[in-house]
Amino acid sequence: MENLNDFILKPARDDLDCNRPWIKYYSENTFPNIEYPDKNMYQMIEFIGENRPNNEALEFLGLNISYNELISLIDQCAKALIHLGLGVGDKITICLPNIPQTVIAFYAVNKIGAVSNMIHPLSAPKEIEYYLTLTDSKFVLTTDFAFENFVNLNNVDLKRIIVCKIQDYLSSAKRAGFWLFSGRKIPKIPKNDNIIMWKDLLKLGKQSNTYKFHIAQKDDPAVILYTGGTTGKQKGVVLSNLNFNALALQTGSQVKVELNDTMMCIMPFFHGFGLGVSMHTTLVFGAKAILVPKFNTEEFAKTFNKYKPNFIAGVPTLFAALVNTKQMKKTDFSCLKGIFSGADTLPNEIKVNFENFIHEKGAKVNIREGYGLTETVTASCLTPPDEYRHGSIGIPFPDTLYQICHPGTQEPCALDEEGEICISGPTVMLEYYKEKEETDIVLQKHSDGYLWIHTGDFGSMDNDGFVYFKQRIKRIIKSSGYSVFPSQIENVLIEDDTVANCCVVGVPDPYQMEKIRAYIILEDGCSPSKELEHKLLKRCKEYLSKWSVPQDFVFRDELPLTQIGKISYVDLEKEILDEIND
Repeated sequence: MENLNDFILKPARDDLDCNRPWIKYYSENTFPNIEYPDKNMYQMIEFIGENRPNNEALEFLGLNISYNELISLIDQCAKALIHLGLGVGDKITICLPNIPQTVIAFYAVNKIGAVSNMIHPLSAPKEIEYYLTLTDSKFVLTTDFAFENFVNLNNVDLKRIIVCKIQDYLSSAKRAGFWLFSGRKIPKIPKNDNIIMWKDLLKLGKQSNTYKFHIAQKDDPAVILYTGGTTGKQKGVVLSNLNFNALALQTGSQVKVELNDTMMCIMPFFHGFGLGVSMHTTLVFGAKAILVPKFNTEEFAKTFNKYKPNFIAGVPTLFAALVNTKQMKKTDFSCLKGIFSGADTLPNEIKVNFENFIHEKGAKVNIREGYGLTETVTASCLTPPDEYRHGSIGIPFPDTLYQICHPGTQEPCALDEEGEICISGPTVMLEYYKEKEETDIVLQKHSDGYLWIHTGDFGSMDNDGFVYFKQRIKRIIKSSGYSVFPSQIENVLIEDDTVANCCVVGVPDPYQMEKIRAYIILEDGCSPSKELEHKLLKRCKEYLSKWSVPQDFVFRDELPLTQIGKISYVDLEKEILDEIND
């Protein structure tokens, strides 16, 4: 089977009875319509393992894992999880960085027919309680350095905590170095009947008898990721096997991912961009995923220079930082076939600076900006390789429709008229988990018969189908690519006995895009102080993710109000802009 990609990616007949002017801007390798196989995610990777068993699938800090080895590890993990009691449709929380265990466990869970509940390894204990309680997760995979966050959780009954170590997949020399610099600082894991170490889990899988696996169907729920949706309230987005497989084939058709290509996996796997594009797309096409467990510019430079990846995907702050990284000054970028920016708007200044930087060092490609949301896994729109229009976020993916509607209606806007961005296609989510009312607000069947997701984002489309993102209708702060929900932070602060009222806004920042500032009115008798600021900061760190913690506290006697008496965050944002302009 010489041209394996021809068996992975096949064109389909055009069954979209609507006008798609953007198709003429697709590259020659991009099919307007794709045939999506009736397979789950595991089966897509298994296909590569059967046909290219010796190809390298993963690289992790010097260790290479072939597709044959990966499939074997996935099977061991799946058997062990079944032995421990994980069943079809059960939720298992995966709280891991970009390490081999994350990849192995993700596909093992999918093989079983269970659902992966993906969360950040630095989630705060109270957040973890919410994630576990919402999904009724009885099983957890986490790391030894995050283990303490799972101790003494309230109202949570965990059957098993599976603990992974970075050292599990390091050479003896690197294991010793890791222990010397980081490992010895990590508390020892107690011995307990409900705690099992990763290596012991795999041993259990080897010893277990052969199990008959449930074959998950393409429309079955497979993954839960988290977002603020259209209202800013954090919710679990339920995504299917088809959602991820469609994304992989759509992405692969636009960038021509080939066997033996390499993708540098910087974006975290608890994020749709990292999980869907960096990991799943890479493996579906038989390429190699270079796992980066923690991003910093020095490590990025070292890894890039060593492995010369063909593809990188990241957030705008990453590209801004790399231009100023000393170790990248002599880097040869001629290896690159694709660079993708997502999770936040890409400022033109960052785009131009980065492209000038890499073109001087051999690169022949530009950054391609994507737009999407967790409700479509990640990007569903991408700038074409040879047509850039200032301010545009690109054109829709194959089999994907974009429509601009008057806010609050299903009525289409005229070309170039601004309205709410709506999306229809095979990557649109199944639902918000246990949030039927919220689901019904955003998932709507239009008169054309298609199911559309109303994004809550404001934009327009031109005559050629190029989409322009204007602003978020919903109130969300985007900081270093992460969605930060002001109402969530405000709820944490307002419960402190010193806080009478508060408002959280984003402050423009050249590196993070937006920093988080909390404006606070104190209760009578309380005075601003460094001690009080420290107390509030400590509270935020206990209840919020690391990226949601305010970097700045401003104490006020009063805050601007709207006509109906609500705090006007718009006026606060205007104040900030006025300060910057002055």
